Amino acid sequence: MRIIAYTYEADVHCPVCARARFAGAQELAGLSNDDFDEHWLRMDLIDCEGNPIHPVFDIDEHDFTHCGTCGEEL
Repeated sequence: MRIIAYTYEADVHCPVCARARFAGAQELAGLSNDDFDEHWLRMDLIDCEGNPIHPVFDIDEHDFTHCGTCGEEL
């Protein structure tokens, strides 16, 4: 089971775009490796709408095919 995308700000985004979007929002002090997912994103990040970001796994059922930011196929 691996993360293929993230849902935030009312869209689905690839891991590369998610890292670019949240890179500056990650406070690293006092955290351990257990606080991060496989793409080194914190598991408690909140989007600009106040909602937590959610990973989408390769085993999840979904109907989207492309990143809402860069357009890459997921």
